[in-house]
Amino acid sequence: MTVLAVASGKGGTGKTTVAAHLASASARTRSTILVDLDVEAPDATGYFPAAHATGDTEAVSVLVPEVVESLCTGCGLCARACRFGAILVIGGVVTIDQKVCKGCGRCVAVCPAKALKEVKMNVGETTRRSADSLDLLEGRMAVGDIRSTVVIEAAKRRAALAGASLQIRDCPPGVSCPATHAIEGADYLILIAEPTEFSIHDLGAAVKLGRERGIPTGVVINKDGFGTADVAGFCASEGVPVIGRIAFLRERAASGATATLWLQDPLIMDEMDRILSRALAGARTRSVS
Repeated sequence: MTVLAVASGKGGTGKTTVAAHLASASARTRSTILVDLDVEAPDATGYFPAAHATGDTEAVSVLVPEVVESLCTGCGLCARACRFGAILVIGGVVTIDQKVCKGCGRCVAVCPAKALKEVKMNVGETTRRSADSLDLLEGRMAVGDIRSTVVIEAAKRRAALAGASLQIRDCPPGVSCPATHAIEGADYLILIAEPTEFSIHDLGAAVKLGRERGIPTGVVINKDGFGTADVAGFCASEGVPVIGRIAFLRERAASGATATLWLQDPLIMDEMDRILSRALAGARTRSVS
């Protein structure tokens, strides 16, 4: 399976729109799965209203500690071992905030009285759907939870078993932990930028992230003509190729706002084919090296 990660330095660049169109273009000639890893606000499947479930919704869980009060001596070693501030010990009484816990198991390992046991806690789910010839997989966090990376990794594992020849990931925007986990393991990184100074600033951070992870990267300039910032010049200075341009048209912006695909627009679909061809060529170059 070849993996193309579609990401952006900031939100609002049209990342999900481009990912959905790339997946639709790819599905015409090869088995393709579109994986929504923007698990805090997954919306890629909104572009495919006719999609239907093709597998069970699978819960994603972590093991979190629970105090066995009859064994606890209140020594406080668990609180000192916790790197996330999830455990508080006052007057020998241990309190655990299981929603803050990352499930690393460090506290359980250091407890001399074996007074902590691990229990499962659901943090999200993954759901697989199909829209004609395109497979869709969505990761979604539980409401109020903060462990997005656990759900992202679960969705990546499930996608790897899908049997598609091409996987396209719709990644979270930015360069924080969720974005890092989402692009990890990709063969090529497609960064979506718009011609504004804000986008160029954040694009720089995203290019740096891809470089640090050793992933070959190309940039797609979306809403080309909407602003005057020189994204292409920035890419040239960074040695990053521009692999596509999508011109700004108000009717496209309007349809994008309603999650409507432009599959009947030959200019768009031809450009998606070119972007795919260039990204796959970059991915092959990486595999050879």
